[in-house]
Amino acid sequence: MHTRKWRAKENICGGGDSERACTTSIKALVILSLLTLMAPVAHAQTGAQAAPPEVEGGGRYIVTFGLDQATLTERDRQVIAQAAEDYRRTGSSQITVTGYTDTSGSADYNLQLSQHRAQTVADELEREGVPATDIVVVGRGEENLLVPTADGVVEPRNRRVEIVVAEPPPPPVVAAPAPAPEPVEEVEEEEARRSVLTIGPVYGHNWGERNRGNQNDLVGGELVYNAFPGFLGGASLKQAVLYSFNGENDGVNGRSAVSLDFAPDLGIVRPFLSANFGGVYGGGFQDGIIFGPEAGFNLNLIEAVDMRLKVAYDFQARELGWGDGILWTGLGFGIGF
Repeated sequence: MHTRKWRAKENICGGGDSERACTTSIKALVILSLLTLMAPVAHAQTGAQAAPPEVEGGGRYIVTFGLDQATLTERDRQVIAQAAEDYRRTGSSQITVTGYTDTSGSADYNLQLSQHRAQTVADELEREGVPATDIVVVGRGEENLLVPTADGVVEPRNRRVEIVVAEPPPPPVVAAPAPAPEPVEEVEEEEARRSVLTIGPVYGHNWGERNRGNQNDLVGGELVYNAFPGFLGGASLKQAVLYSFNGENDGVNGRSAVSLDFAPDLGIVRPFLSANFGGVYGGGFQDGIIFGPEAGFNLNLIEAVDMRLKVAYDFQARELGWGDGILWTGLGFGIGF
């Protein structure tokens, strides 16, 4: 028996010193054949495993699955927990969960499997505190392959669920406040509406009633309150305390009047034209009613301080002739408020 085996080896390898080399070559061919047969099996085992989950950033997360599986690993749950925290932190109103498969298996089966995988991730998001009403679940099957392959190919990266946290709405645009009016305009508005209280000396000459031969001069002080409620003017109250001399009936007397003023505001200068109505009384007068025009201007010297120059003529009601009235001139200084 032993001799027969040996002879068989001699027939194959030829015997002699070349037998050892021939035996070694046969072993190498056997090992190479075994490796060739095992390679597809090893590839199939690797393709059946799940790819690692990913956090892409910008509110995008990927969870992967093993071949024909819809179960989550601990690493998958950690990624889903990050997506739920992102949802709470940004105040997002929606999370979209989309399931996919590779191309192994039929298209109908893969569509159902992708929906199952998406629902598994949605259930885990709910467990992490995301309301079900804010989760949109979609199964896409073999569509939108992450790694393009032919039909029937096992590819771990295509067996995935993509989680997208929607961007929160932008904050409402707040209109810019209207610019405040310039200070110069505010000052001009204030000056146009302010009142002025003026006091100063006044001089008058009374032609009097010539048929009675009564003429005299009048000197004293006058207090004027000018109320200018608008651009074109306002009203004034006037009170004078005077002394009459060079006449037949000299003594202390007074003049009280009210006027309507046309006084346009031209800046530092405010001219005025007034219509006076009032009365005179005391020594040097025959008491009675007076009325007549007055003209002049207010000059703004410094802030809130005015100088007032005027000339007026009073008709006396008892003697309406031009030569029987009283001519007045005056100078005053006023304070605006």
